[in-house]
Amino acid sequence: MKTAAIMILAATAAAIAGPDTVRLTHSVDPITIELGAGIACADSDPLQTSLSNSFWRAFKPTDFGVTNDFSVLQFEFGVETLELPTLDAIEITVNFYETFSGTAPAVGLPLIGTTSVELSERSLELVTIDASASVTAGAALVVEISVPSLRDLAGGTLGDRFIPGGNFAGQTAPWYVSSIDCGILDPTDVADFGFPDSNQVVTVIGEQSGACCCVDIDQDGQLTIFDFLAFQSAFDAGDLLADFDGDGELTILDFLAFQTQFDAGCP
Repeated sequence: MKTAAIMILAATAAAIAGPDTVRLTHSVDPITIELGAGIACADSDPLQTSLSNSFWRAFKPTDFGVTNDFSVLQFEFGVETLELPTLDAIEITVNFYETFSGTAPAVGLPLIGTTSVELSERSLELVTIDASASVTAGAALVVEISVPSLRDLAGGTLGDRFIPGGNFAGQTAPWYVSSIDCGILDPTDVADFGFPDSNQVVTVIGEQSGACCCVDIDQDGQLTIFDFLAFQSAFDAGDLLADFDGDGELTILDFLAFQTQFDAGCP
């Protein structure tokens, strides 16, 4: 395992926005990309030519206030560096899996969606791509970013390399790496390799299915002052039931989003 040697800025990408949009992320800071936070398996040559890598994150939608089926619409991930001295571009594949047995990534989970993106050279960038997958209510979503061996694609150890983007701002759950070329067959917490402070920036953007009247918090079929009181109680308790802007945090923006949806009424 080798750390990257370059990075420093952050770039933002446009994302879907709306009252029903939910962002699943374990990154305390889901935007900033910092130098040296990325980790990947590389050849032992001085240029650190990249071998095959899979980078993993797992999310439980219910932890983000999602109680119905969850539809994936977009996917964001950080790139610390993609250097291609011999290749024009590479194709990166993003796979989505579903599991009902915990949230740790594992090989062999049911595949529920896949997408790919062709990337040319870049650094310190947040990439956003369209995606499609449906997660059953109550299940966990596992995401794999699969990067092929650049040594094999280039035909040698010529310095082509990919390092995922991250930062040191903290995370609420671990991220994992696997690599057949490096003998890491199962997704393994990067902390096990001596990088406990590394956070890979990954965000899944989607929406909850079903005609949810989410502002009817007390579920009595009416919108009343009691729903305001229930919202306040959930907010004070730190319950993500009150996360009405879907950013995974409880802020004044949730009050504004709740008010807007309350005023709009239920279908």
